[in-house]
Amino acid sequence: MTALNFKNSLFILLSIASILSFNRVAAQQYKSMSDTTRLNKEYGQISLEISKLNTQLIAEQNKTADFHSKTASTANDAAKTGLVSKDQAELATDGNTTDTKKAVKDAKAADKKANDSKKAIKNESQNGKTINQLTAQIDQKRKLLRELDSQRAAIIAGSSNSAIMIDSARQ
Repeated sequence: MTALNFKNSLFILLSIASILSFNRVAAQQYKSMSDTTRLNKEYGQISLEISKLNTQLIAEQNKTADFHSKTASTANDAAKTGLVSKDQAELATDGNTTDTKKAVKDAKAADKKANDSKKAIKNESQNGKTINQLTAQIDQKRKLLRELDSQRAAIIAGSSNSAIMIDSARQ
């Protein structure tokens, strides 16, 4: 297994694990004032996870420009090397072995540049997928924060209503 495949597999595995943990967290309901400590702890954890995901997202977005320029330059290099190889092959048809060896060398270089171009395109595509996955994870975490905010608001509203009832009972 190559390093790139291992990294992709690890990323996918971590994504699945985090999605499964989101579902568990989303099922948690906080209803009373005694639950606010756990709610605040979960809120802090999710906020920290969002910060980490945002950091990863920014890093991946910064890589996008590099991948794009590398894709363009490798495609250009491959085209130039291919033309040189073609020209050298035309010279090699005269039967000179030195020209033939040079043509083979140039053809191999052109092939290597073309493969580099394919890799750059694949890396750029994978980078886009990674950005989309990170964005989806951030959106899901923000949704959880909104749910926690609404639960917190419900707890506060419920506690202020009970405080009003206690005050009105004292009068």
